[in-house]
Amino acid sequence: MPYTVQTSFAKFYENINLGGDHRDAANRRRDDIVSKLNKTFSIVEAFSSGSIPKYTALRSHADLDVIVVLNWTKHIKDKTPTTVLQDVRNALAEWRNGVRSNGQAVTLHYVTWPNVDVVPVSRTDNPDGTVKHYNVPNSHTDTWIKSRPKPLAAAIESKSTECGYNFRRIIKMIKHWNRIHSDYLQSYHIEVLALNVFSGNIDDTCWNIYKFFEKARDLLIAPLWYDIGFADDYMSATDREQVLKRFDTAIEKSRLAWHFTYSDKNDHKSAIELWKQMFGDQFPSYG
Repeated sequence: MPYTVQTSFAKFYENINLGGDHRDAANRRRDDIVSKLNKTFSIVEAFSSGSIPKYTALRSHADLDVIVVLNWTKHIKDKTPTTVLQDVRNALAEWRNGVRSNGQAVTLHYVTWPNVDVVPVSRTDNPDGTVKHYNVPNSHTDTWIKSRPKPLAAAIESKSTECGYNFRRIIKMIKHWNRIHSDYLQSYHIEVLALNVFSGNIDDTCWNIYKFFEKARDLLIAPLWYDIGFADDYMSATDREQVLKRFDTAIEKSRLAWHFTYSDKNDHKSAIELWKQMFGDQFPSYG
């Protein structure tokens, strides 16, 4: 058992982290799905996305996103997002599947990890033929959402280079905190908050977790624009109110925990107990 906050966070990260490079497994699953869909659809492009290839995934709590760009004229023109999702679901009927709870993908359930969220999209190009954005279905509203997953992945890689190894580590810790505190925030939203909050070296884990909650809270008060859309447009007013309450508690506890560690008291026991209250059973106990 750890006796210092630093050791506690190292163990905590080990407990929640999806370690290793899973891109080969992800690509095999992507290729298998594309091979099946090619029998029914004309596919312009397909690539893996989501937290696994961005190295921001949690152990046991990450699915693989496979973006499948369909020919717009043949498969999307004059169809609703709900219809397109159902067409893809029918084509993948040999798998146990269902439409993802956010209404943006068809989830394939595998015997072994990971499950796969198949996201059928169309592509809007710039005049020079480069990708302007992708159009993601939302069956809840039967509308198309503009998305640019590749620039987001590039932004996370760039910010990780700027801030150091702790950038992705803290993102995972916040995702875990969110998951055990009612899971109000989407993974994408947490990543966008981190991109806005952090700059420069963030080696001091305790301090920068506290600063994340403090700075990100201000970004949760009003809608947050990122790139080509609002990162938080999925949130209701009630959800936003509940998230702010949880952030207020996290700010208070993380500030006090940092004070216990770095003040003259050097009280690691009290600090670890506070961090454990925030992060739950995956955070080790003192002693």
